Amino acid sequence: MAEVYFAGDGNLFHDNICKFRPQFNTVEEHNSAIMKGMSHITKRDKTFFTGDWVFKLEALDLISQIPGSKHLILGNHEDYRLIPEMLKVFDTVSGDIKYKEFWLTHIPIHSDEMRGKFNIYAHTHNHVIKDWRYFCTSMEQINYTAVSLQEIRKTFKDREKKLEDDLFRVNTLYNLF
Repeated sequence: MAEVYFAGDGNLFHDNICKFRPQFNTVEEHNSAIMKGMSHITKRDKTFFTGDWVFKLEALDLISQIPGSKHLILGNHEDYRLIPEMLKVFDTVSGDIKYKEFWLTHIPIHSDEMRGKFNIYAHTHNHVIKDWRYFCTSMEQINYTAVSLQEIRKTFKDREKKLEDDLFRVNTLYNLF
């Protein structure tokens, strides 16, 4: 069965990436780890790249090796001059989009603009928004491995259940007094 995956902030060929991800000693080691985290994707799958993947033209050579359909949501560090080349590797290149019950963005959208949807985003690397309606796909947040739509939905369902349980406990305590 085909799956849908999400991964953000690949930062392939970023010259200074080892300053931000010190567990990697070289750019090549970093790139290899990122590609390993995409190795479970098959030719039947679709992957949404939630921004900051194409710093340099060389990144496209690596990304082209990832099988399946590829959609790039442009990030703030994409080299926009490379969009014609990106369109040779990605099936779609876009800004923010709606996808099923989600907003897919690079930079998280304001909670007032969610309009009943959840936000799958990247950009914040080591910071997670403390709102149950957001899911960060920065590689740091997903253990450097593309995360499936099913895993994300399960996370949202678990968060919603916890909120309902917490609300039930609060109401129960309130009714005792």
